[in-house]
Amino acid sequence: MTGVRKPKDEAEERRARIAIAQGKGMSLPAFIEDILNEKPEEEFVDAVRNRIAFAHEQDETIDIVTLVKQMAEIQDQWA
Repeated sequence: MTGVRKPKDEAEERRARIAIAQGKGMSLPAFIEDILNEKPEEEFVDAVRNRIAFAHEQDETIDIVTLVKQMAEIQDQWA
């Protein structure tokens, strides 16, 4: 599982911010593109970002890879 969750505490959040500042992070659009092998539309990225934010509000851990694939499948069904 490639889980996404809120940092456990301020120290963990600080370590994550340092890692990102050191270039160890990846933008959400690039991450989604890596999973789907195609550049995502801005609306799709916003939808994923909103779901992540909702999970944080609910103190929920989500499997981001599964989430992106499921959202892409739903989008394809509605296309």
